[in-house]
Amino acid sequence: MPFAPRQQGRPIEYFMLYDVKPTGQSVGLYANRQIPESVVDDFGRSYVFAGIAPRRQNGDFDVDALRTGEFILKPGLLYRIECAQPPSWFGSLFR
Repeated sequence: MPFAPRQQGRPIEYFMLYDVKPTGQSVGLYANRQIPESVVDDFGRSYVFAGIAPRRQNGDFDVDALRTGEFILKPGLLYRIECAQPPSWFGSLFR
């Protein structure tokens, strides 16, 4: 009996980084591209290289395997957000 494909609980778009600028040195190569040790997005948030993004058997990114604060930068790099300042008491009300 054929099985229906598993539905992803969280859309991948929530975990993708776009338009980031490298801010650190290169730590290696992946898919013939430099891997910056850190990047910054348009909002000024800083991310540090954490490894290669996990994938499912079909080759799609596995967002269910990501930890809190991890995001994917194509072609498959994993970055973890850096918290520059502790969260405010006001921000903690909305978690």
